[in-house]
Amino acid sequence: MVENLIIGAGVVGMATALEILGRGQSVHVIDSREHEGLGTSYANGGLLTPSMSDPWNTPGVHKHILEFILSSKSALKIRLGAIPSLMTWGPRFLLNSTPRRHEAATLANLALSIYSLKTLDDMRQTYSLDYEAVQAGSMKIFRSQESLDHAARLTDMLGAFGLCSEVADAARAIELEPSLYPIRDEVRGAIFYPHDGVGDAHLFCQAAGKAVRAMGGVMQFGHMVEALHTSGNRITSATVDGNKVLVNRVIVATGVASPALAAALGVRLRIKPVKGYSVTYRPGKSNRLPKMPVIDDAYHTAVTPIGDRLRAAGTAEFAGHDVQMDKRRVVGLANMMQEIFPEMMDKETLAAGTPWAGLRPVSADGRPYIGPGPQSNLWINSGHGHLGWTMAAGSARLLVDLIEGRRTEIDANPYRIDR
Repeated sequence: MVENLIIGAGVVGMATALEILGRGQSVHVIDSREHEGLGTSYANGGLLTPSMSDPWNTPGVHKHILEFILSSKSALKIRLGAIPSLMTWGPRFLLNSTPRRHEAATLANLALSIYSLKTLDDMRQTYSLDYEAVQAGSMKIFRSQESLDHAARLTDMLGAFGLCSEVADAARAIELEPSLYPIRDEVRGAIFYPHDGVGDAHLFCQAAGKAVRAMGGVMQFGHMVEALHTSGNRITSATVDGNKVLVNRVIVATGVASPALAAALGVRLRIKPVKGYSVTYRPGKSNRLPKMPVIDDAYHTAVTPIGDRLRAAGTAEFAGHDVQMDKRRVVGLANMMQEIFPEMMDKETLAAGTPWAGLRPVSADGRPYIGPGPQSNLWINSGHGHLGWTMAAGSARLLVDLIEGRRTEIDANPYRIDR
């Protein structure tokens, strides 16, 4: 009998495993890939950013739908083949783009993100996890006064709910992040978020895997959970590669694969896969990397220093579950890197970049699903979108508190499965 079967070994699943083991229970983590962290957690932007808590369905997003479909240069791209799969999800995405609903989702994400970074630091210290963590803040730069003013208004509103920030003019921005000096004449201003951080999500998964094994947890890779079987109001077993495994509790934390698995149990998770790209560079020892992530508002691109690497991440593409890379997207990220760090990105460095694409599990209302399913022993932890790494640890602790019937440290209602 498996006490806690966790399906998914990305950042969310591994954080959940650590949290459960830390409470004295056993875990069995299963994933279809060869080892932990090979899915969306593998080469994501590395950002730990409560500052990016606002969902993508910004008020007024409906005005850009045709651009998303027709333009090859749009930061958000809808492939024609993906449109049929969005016929029910899409309207809900737009329905939740009203100012009131978008603000509510942003505040819910912010609360969970702030809580999560504190929890992640606790996990890092408790289990001696090494994932190249740095808390030097992050900076969003703006190339027009209008865009800076708009972002500053949102940041000011979030300040009342715990987000710390500093609106900076161009000179102050260069002082905080000297690597931006070559484009000083193009930067109108910036917003600095001192409590944001950086970490390698893949390294976290590997470090967490070692800790899980050291505490007696079981890690099973290269195997599929094909079905979950119920009797009455409980899940009794799981079929894994044709074999039945008895289970006491099941936790679904498998990102974009979660909706299909949950649907067989009568749970509708309004989650769609959204492809994101990254390119990882090694600029060389002669180049001084930026101290913190730099998010360019005009290009919708984040550039993150992770150890001795520099990772550019951006774009959002609705293309179903297809993870093939569009070369135009990769070239676009390279061009943006040259725009942001022109002196650092020479031809040799650009040519040696390593591209990657992964699928973010994006919910229609911009909030994750965390909580119990209709069966008494089914629990969901999925749908974190672009904030999966930021929210992973906090989501794990919130979920396990719910499982144990404890009073949660933050309000769990915004993330209910039945919302």
